[in-house]
Amino acid sequence: MTFRIKRFLLFAGALAVAGSAAAQLVLQQGAEGVRYASGGIGESERDELVLMLPDYNLKLVAAAQKSGAFLSDVRLAVLDARGAKVLETTLDGPWFVARFPPGRYTLELAHGGVTQKRAVTIPAQGRRVEYVYWADPTATTLKSMEEADRKAGAKQ
Repeated sequence: MTFRIKRFLLFAGALAVAGSAAAQLVLQQGAEGVRYASGGIGESERDELVLMLPDYNLKLVAAAQKSGAFLSDVRLAVLDARGAKVLETTLDGPWFVARFPPGRYTLELAHGGVTQKRAVTIPAQGRRVEYVYWADPTATTLKSMEEADRKAGAKQ
């Protein structure tokens, strides 16, 4: 095997390792022992979260009204039935999964200066799924981004 081929194989292997490490989500644990993860920016992160779903009993999806574009940087606070904060975090992507003890909770979600509250019951078995939407004129879908690129290319 020539030096050039060996160097290429080494480089390709390093890229594959770096790519798989970058796609892995960071599992976190809150102060009250709540395990959670957020992400879903790319398809590989969403696929990873789907595989994790059986271990979690809450799934949140944050999106823009009308366009359905995914949102990130959503602030989340979770309060238990007594009003005590059991988790506070910022979503790294549009999807959030967590494992809470069964019971009643209040979700406070904030994005773009608008806060929404949701009362949810986490079941003893199964999963609660919540879709949360905000009016976000800056959110773009992949289709609208592709159209903007085409228009910019036509002007050049």
